[in-house]
Amino acid sequence: MPKLNRQQSPPAAAFEAFEIAQVRAHRLEHNIPAYTLEAGEQAVLRIDFVVGSGSWDEEVRLAASLTNRMLQEGTRMRSGREIAEQLDYYGAYLQYEAGADRCGMSLYTLHKHLDAVLPTVLELLFQPGFPLAELEITVRNHLQQLEVDAQKVSSMARRQFMKAVFGEEHPYGYQTLAEDLKAVRPDQLARFHKRHYTTDNVTIVIAGWRPEAALESLNKALGQLSACESNKSLREHPVLTTVPGRIEVPKAGALQHALRLGKPMIGKTDPDYVGLKVLNTLLGGYFGSRLMSNLREDKGYTYGVGSAVMSYERGAFFTIATEVGADVSEAAMAEIIKEVSLLRAEPVGQDELDAVRSYLQGVYLSNFDGAFALADRFKDVHFFGLDYSYYDHYISTVQNITPEALHVLAQKYLDPTSFIAVRAGS
Repeated sequence: MPKLNRQQSPPAAAFEAFEIAQVRAHRLEHNIPAYTLEAGEQAVLRIDFVVGSGSWDEEVRLAASLTNRMLQEGTRMRSGREIAEQLDYYGAYLQYEAGADRCGMSLYTLHKHLDAVLPTVLELLFQPGFPLAELEITVRNHLQQLEVDAQKVSSMARRQFMKAVFGEEHPYGYQTLAEDLKAVRPDQLARFHKRHYTTDNVTIVIAGWRPEAALESLNKALGQLSACESNKSLREHPVLTTVPGRIEVPKAGALQHALRLGKPMIGKTDPDYVGLKVLNTLLGGYFGSRLMSNLREDKGYTYGVGSAVMSYERGAFFTIATEVGADVSEAAMAEIIKEVSLLRAEPVGQDELDAVRSYLQGVYLSNFDGAFALADRFKDVHFFGLDYSYYDHYISTVQNITPEALHVLAQKYLDPTSFIAVRAGS
């Protein structure tokens, strides 16, 4: 076997285009939209039950996340322990998710056990019990986690940054407070559930082996339920006029400082979004980025630094984040600003862009590997009102964007004077 030369990068393989597996659309009982995606050779399915409401739709803070969290604590008929034992018996697994725009749960199960577990899953989704004792335990656990997070400069910086970008009353910007947790009551969660966990506010995505064979089982289980209509109105939240500048978050005796820089940004539906993602990767989106090369490899200020463009359905932001020694935080802040300014000052070199291009093409391929990843990519566009043409645009942009185009994007979107800069631990 030839000796591996670790000083030389492996050759970049040519990107081979492929056809993305398409979903098929269906309508189930109660006119519930469902999408199937067939892939894989193992008799395994993932069924996502996506509820079209999240913290954006709350009337009471934390109602969305705690409602979703409490689904696993039992129903009106059975305890959480009884249900967990039944699902475990069949080797099934439930994963819960609550976000700003959507909530829901995902069922992982063997195909042969689908009929046995589906009624239980739908019972959890549509008929939770919200037992007071379990809610009190959940709240106590959250309060303990809040106390731990309150001592972390990284959490302090993140909370302050999101508040500064969106506003502390905005669902994308508000942060969990102890008094909010202590004020939550079971009837508030039950009210949120009744309004939003309804048959006309859920979308089902089925991925895996022979997913269309699951439609009959779903229709049979859904047929045992009564249709329920949502009682939600489109809530509006004021858009904060962001004020750029420096924010210091003190923490006595901190040995490390957490830095967060960024601003509100364009979202996924904007034509410039993909190009901005390429630019972000070059700046701080992978291990070979400029920020990593400077702050970690050259200066030794940090173990890691990264940047990201994050898009919600109704808002987006750009952020740079790192933790550094307290004695070098000012220098690190200056180096971050320098790297952003350099992107705006002159176009990137072709070799550097080619390395980023190769990296992003590899990530793109891995993001479509397997049935569940394919389902995630469908959801990533579907709930933004986009379709698979987004991915055609994505890979075309990655392959063809020029240094000059990236230079224009840097000048347009990454002006450091427009940044909010948070330092926690000072």
